[in-house]
Amino acid sequence: MFLPIMCNSVNKREMVLESSLIGTCSHYKSDSNLSDIFFFEYDGVESKRLIACDLAIYSNTGDIFIHDFMLLKDGNWRNSFGSVSNSLAELLPDEILNSILISREQLAEFESEN
Repeated sequence: MFLPIMCNSVNKREMVLESSLIGTCSHYKSDSNLSDIFFFEYDGVESKRLIACDLAIYSNTGDIFIHDFMLLKDGNWRNSFGSVSNSLAELLPDEILNSILISREQLAEFESEN
């Protein structure tokens, strides 16, 4: 949603619940060491809660998979394909759930387009 890469998604920047966000980027390696995974988590500056995520998976074959996730007003999460769950973890690909954290970096505060 906030990555400079086009992604077909039902989620749009202007739908995010807060306009001021601060992010964190976590770099993971898949447990099979076949992909690098970058998980961007965006917290609302005012609410201090996670409200959106971007996920970029770079495979060792050169494929790139982009997903995004957004917290909805009813407290459920929706992925870029439109699937909804009350748990973000249920929407994440298995690959990130079975990966090893390499590094984590705080990102600058920014304004979304809502």
